[in-house]
Amino acid sequence: MSALATVDEPIGVMLVDDHAVVREGYRRLLALETDIQVTGEFANVDEALAALQADAVSTQVLVMDLSMPGRDGMELLRRVRLWWPALQVLVFSMHDSPALVLQALRTGAMGYITKSSPPQDLVAAVRHAAQGQMVLSSDVADALGHGCLPARA
Repeated sequence: MSALATVDEPIGVMLVDDHAVVREGYRRLLALETDIQVTGEFANVDEALAALQADAVSTQVLVMDLSMPGRDGMELLRRVRLWWPALQVLVFSMHDSPALVLQALRTGAMGYITKSSPPQDLVAAVRHAAQGQMVLSSDVADALGHGCLPARA
């Protein structure tokens, strides 16, 4: 895994969500951007871990849900932090509980975006995460008592 995307290469993004329609939607959204390339999409933690083990350098940002059958997203986040510390993890979840957000951030997520956020917030969050900048959707930031970090691109 490369630490950060360079100016000359697109940001490699891996998607992990158990809902195929959700993965398809954000894959299509990200595919519209010339500086972002989806490197894979997976329905569960085990598929994602196997793909990460095989991925040499193309993924900089992992966009993942927390609620998945079997091993949950928090387990994936813990393993990514242990095995691929340079990989930036962006949680993309329907859950906006401050306790869950804080747990994800403490476990090593670079950001947390809710699925109720505008589509362009996900695109901006991927770019910020690829540059090593923490990002929270505005609803999460409000729930935590912070402003949106950083502002929309």
